[in-house]
Amino acid sequence: MLDWDSSEMSFKASLSKLQCVIKTQVLVVALFICSVPTVIAESNVSKESRVLFVISKQAKIYTDLTALVQRNLHGQTGTIYQFVTDVEKNFVTRNLNFKPDFIVTVGAMASETVMKSKPQQPVLAVLITDSAFNLLSKKYYGSNMQAYAANVSAICLDQPFQRSIRLAKLILPEAKIAGVMTGPSSKKREDDFAQYVTDANMVPKMINIGLEDNPIHLLEPIIKRSDVFIPVPDNRRVNIATAKWILQLSYRYKVPVIAYSKTYLDAGALAAIYSSVENVAQQTAEFIDNEFLGDTGGSHTAAYFSISFNSSVASNLNIDLKSEQFYRAVLEAD
Repeated sequence: MLDWDSSEMSFKASLSKLQCVIKTQVLVVALFICSVPTVIAESNVSKESRVLFVISKQAKIYTDLTALVQRNLHGQTGTIYQFVTDVEKNFVTRNLNFKPDFIVTVGAMASETVMKSKPQQPVLAVLITDSAFNLLSKKYYGSNMQAYAANVSAICLDQPFQRSIRLAKLILPEAKIAGVMTGPSSKKREDDFAQYVTDANMVPKMINIGLEDNPIHLLEPIIKRSDVFIPVPDNRRVNIATAKWILQLSYRYKVPVIAYSKTYLDAGALAAIYSSVENVAQQTAEFIDNEFLGDTGGSHTAAYFSISFNSSVASNLNIDLKSEQFYRAVLEAD
């Protein structure tokens, strides 16, 4: 038989231990609850990113692009951006003083100035052609892959060639032969371009123009035998040297040209599919906002595009054009 006093003492001791355990658990829970708002608050703090725009010169196209990128990034959740814009000749000083987290080069001249210095920060080159970026990557890093490893990226102005072919076939569904001009930089992709033409149920007629060639003698027999002609953007000297002859021959033989710039269109091409400043600014802003997700650079084709038509040329060639919205809807669905 148990003694009451001893039994009562045993009960009180057990109760005391239980109270200690409960107090300890309550304290742990309280500490946890107090810590949760702190964690949540810390997770909602916006990070800051300092972006330096290095422009080739004080020209409207460059300043418009930087303004549009900043506008597109304004109000983005998760990051507070600080921006500075300067011309390429001041890059070294500005880089030291501003200490950017990210550098955007606008134009080939700015890209060369920055790539030459090999900065530690990630670099994004915009308003630059694929051939120009490849040339600078090889010159200052040895290869594209080494430039990418140094966190150098580019958003190239060149539209994917497939879009030009697709647009040509939409405008001219009866076209059977497509003439395609390449230059020194794009020559290595001739087989790819020819295959895209074949995939669109047309026969490719390829012509390559070198820096020392006389363009008209090479272009005339190809344009004369084509139903549509598509020049590929390449070396600037080749682009300038061939454009006037292509448009003159196009007019002479009634062969529509699908161009790669608004300037080309205004000079006499039937249609142009190209990267506008607004297109480049949108893709640039998206890239900057997502940049810190990646550890290496890369070369990116144009994600967005603009389409324009020359109604006078269409009338001269007796071509009935549908609305820009029609062609855009089909191309965006591809």
